[in-house]
Amino acid sequence: MAFALILPASRAWIDVPSGEKAVAEADRVAVLLRGDYERWSRWALGLVCFVASVLGAFVIGGMLDAIAALGGAVALVDVIVIVLAAVIAVAGATGLVRLWLTGRALTRAATDWLRLPYRQGGRARRGGGWVLARTTNFDPPIFARLTTATLAFLLAIGGVALALRDLAADSFAGLSATAGLVGITALACALGQAGGVARIVSGVSEGDPLWHRLRSAFVRTDR
Repeated sequence: MAFALILPASRAWIDVPSGEKAVAEADRVAVLLRGDYERWSRWALGLVCFVASVLGAFVIGGMLDAIAALGGAVALVDVIVIVLAAVIAVAGATGLVRLWLTGRALTRAATDWLRLPYRQGGRARRGGGWVLARTTNFDPPIFARLTTATLAFLLAIGGVALALRDLAADSFAGLSATAGLVGITALACALGQAGGVARIVSGVSEGDPLWHRLRSAFVRTDR
């Protein structure tokens, strides 16, 4: 079966209905949607797309710097390499955007389904929900995303800092711009992964009475 960013079995449950039938299906659907979002293949695809976008950007920046150092003379092979690198970078960036959009749809739907039994089905919040909400981050697919989000954030700091350093030193060049662009891309990836994990954890935390009381103090919630 061909790879799909959202599995066909999940598409029917992206929109959350109401009613007793929906409440009865909530746990099963939440597991289905979480499983779809937390697939290792989605995570691996994100890594591949990120590497492709970074590699393409650095090749373009390096080629532009080399051309400038040689006095601006451009050979046919230079144009070919730049075009190929641009195609790779754009393909990688497009994949990252699509992963973010589909991941947001899956995590929002999963969170809504996780909350449904408590808000519409009268399920009681118990102390066990406190434990579950705090161990979710250690589920292997979630922990992997937190790890790569942290690494991406560190890369973002380094890339932006390098670009700003060269700009301040009046030595800004093609690779400086590339470092800044990679830093911004890494920051977006870090926020995207962390946001998806935060939505999942927020949905699981619906069973935690302490979390519910704290959240209700700031955000209007419906049972």
